[in-house]
Amino acid sequence: MMGPASISEFDPDFATPAEWAAMYRACGLQVIPCFAPSEVTKGGSWKRPKLSEWAEFQGGLVPDPVFARWYGPVGEHSARDNMGMLTGQASGNVFVIDLDDQKGPAAAQWWCGILAVHNSGIEPETCRQETGGGGRQILFRARPDWHAPTNRTPVGVDIRGQGGFAVLPASLHESGQRYRWAVGCAPYEIEIALAPEWLLTAIDELVAQHGGDKGGGTRREQTASSGGDYDAFGHQRDGREWKMTRLIYAAVVDWYRDCPIKPGEAEQRTKALEKYLIYESLVVSRLTDPGKTKAELLEQEGRGWTLFWQKWQALMRRWEGRVAEKACKPKPNPFGFEPLPDESKLNIGRPLPLLLSAEQFVAGFTPPAYLVDGILQRGYLYSLTARTGHGKTAVAMYVAQAIARGVPMHGNDVKQGTVLLLAGENPDDIRARFLVLADAYGFKAEDLKMRFVAGVIDIAAKMPEIRAEAEKIGDLVLVIVDTGAAYFPGDESNSNSQQGAYARLLRQLTFLPGKPAVLVNCHPVKHAARDNLLPMGGSAFLNEVDGNLTLWASAERQTTLHWQGKFRGPAFEPMTFELGIADSDRVIDAAGRLMPSVVAKPISEFKLQVEEGKQESDENMLMRAIAANRNSSIANLAIICGFVGATGKPQKSKVFAICGRLVEEKLLERRGNKYRITSKGKREIGWKDDDD
Repeated sequence: MMGPASISEFDPDFATPAEWAAMYRACGLQVIPCFAPSEVTKGGSWKRPKLSEWAEFQGGLVPDPVFARWYGPVGEHSARDNMGMLTGQASGNVFVIDLDDQKGPAAAQWWCGILAVHNSGIEPETCRQETGGGGRQILFRARPDWHAPTNRTPVGVDIRGQGGFAVLPASLHESGQRYRWAVGCAPYEIEIALAPEWLLTAIDELVAQHGGDKGGGTRREQTASSGGDYDAFGHQRDGREWKMTRLIYAAVVDWYRDCPIKPGEAEQRTKALEKYLIYESLVVSRLTDPGKTKAELLEQEGRGWTLFWQKWQALMRRWEGRVAEKACKPKPNPFGFEPLPDESKLNIGRPLPLLLSAEQFVAGFTPPAYLVDGILQRGYLYSLTARTGHGKTAVAMYVAQAIARGVPMHGNDVKQGTVLLLAGENPDDIRARFLVLADAYGFKAEDLKMRFVAGVIDIAAKMPEIRAEAEKIGDLVLVIVDTGAAYFPGDESNSNSQQGAYARLLRQLTFLPGKPAVLVNCHPVKHAARDNLLPMGGSAFLNEVDGNLTLWASAERQTTLHWQGKFRGPAFEPMTFELGIADSDRVIDAAGRLMPSVVAKPISEFKLQVEEGKQESDENMLMRAIAANRNSSIANLAIICGFVGATGKPQKSKVFAICGRLVEEKLLERRGNKYRITSKGKREIGWKDDDD
């Protein structure tokens, strides 16, 4: 039998019926099996013991062998949800005040009245439960010489005393609701209070005044139904917490079966969120408010993400105990599974739960819905990988404004809609860039169809709120995460398991209302080159995304968008952008000076050819200058090549940029602060030294 120490460890969210029964017995209550509503004929009484004889058990707790026969490991009722208690002497003189609030105000008026007169209107601190039919039951322990009556009254106040029977949590009511203990008022949390004298007197007066019958629990209680377990669309309305609990239990135990190593919190949140979204899709709120989303209404009822995450954490704390124990047992067949008939009798034309015919499989094809024609698809997860200074943020913001305004993106048609930008790396920089971008493209920043998150948030924890806001927006088509590193919730960026979990978390954003594409700005691996632009961290991240877009600045103030490593969908031609410098009167420093910012602008194919010709000419000119002037400074090389600004100052940054590209192509090599032309470079420009 469960001892006192075990009572404090009792977990109501994941307890089996046998564990519920053991807990009640440990609390001194005479728990016995009860009929389920489905086991009696329509209109018949189910709130009664499922025993042929039970009068012999009204004097005290049954012996251990009897209890084991009912609720032991192989007990005949160990899996039965419905159970109850015999009130009176069998349970230490415990009696129950049953208030049928759902029948009218009389019961509540009687209870509130005696509390106001005798207890300053304060509810006594004792065990009380909410019945599945909408009523309340309050438990007290009477003094040994007072035997509570078992009596029903016409005012909706019933007393269950000696010889009585009361259904206990977590039994299932005919309404579809489960009996439940009020918060903080369960027998495993507090003691059943000794009934005060004024309460015993009030009960005696109630029975004397209103009389009533002494049916002993055999009358069928008429309760207001919620309208059934499900709504017209198959969403569960009643028993949602029970469904939530079972979904969590199955998910966590299956997770252990896959790998017994306890996952980190980041992975837990991702998995929990994945399962919560399944739960949310299967249930419906009993509240109605057109101004609120389903997620908000469920949260208001206490049946939303907060409760889900609390239950998830509670079970994860028992990973090495209860979860491990249950995972060792064979996985049960799904509810409702029927053995397949002989293969020869199978009707191949009828759909099976899992195995689809070729016709059924191809019928599920959904044509791609492009957000940017030929490049970004709705509902897809993309990384945008580039080195610092190669235009990640500038190009991402260019894409954002094009979609929000409904204008072509580098000549490609777009689907106009709202864009959400998660500005985690530097919100102030994004604000400045956004204002400069607006002036550069001639739109009013405040009018653009965009939403922002300023700073780093826990995406998993905030997902219900994000989802609720997305439902209100209605046309969310793109989410930009700037950057992936800023929102990474793990503690080891090179961990494949953490990166994989993170990518799956980000994919949840594609399931938001509107089915948006998700674009994650990513830093590349160390020592990234043009042919090695993969997202930093474990390879699992790349495996999870649908495409890895890349940017590479191959010329001064130019960057090219393409893809590398992975891209689901037809390949697209590279697109080049100019990374121009722009400013806005709205972006100034504390001294009133303009603060320039980088703005990405598409370069046409014709202009690109012209630019490439000029770039090659500049490169050849610089290589000749270096070959002829080995010891010249960077500034002097700029002057020799004519790389000077409007003020006449040498453009040293242009020389550095060109030299950097030429070094990568092995046309130049760097020696300290100087550059030297290589043999390959000499052949490129046809240079011959004097001694050649």
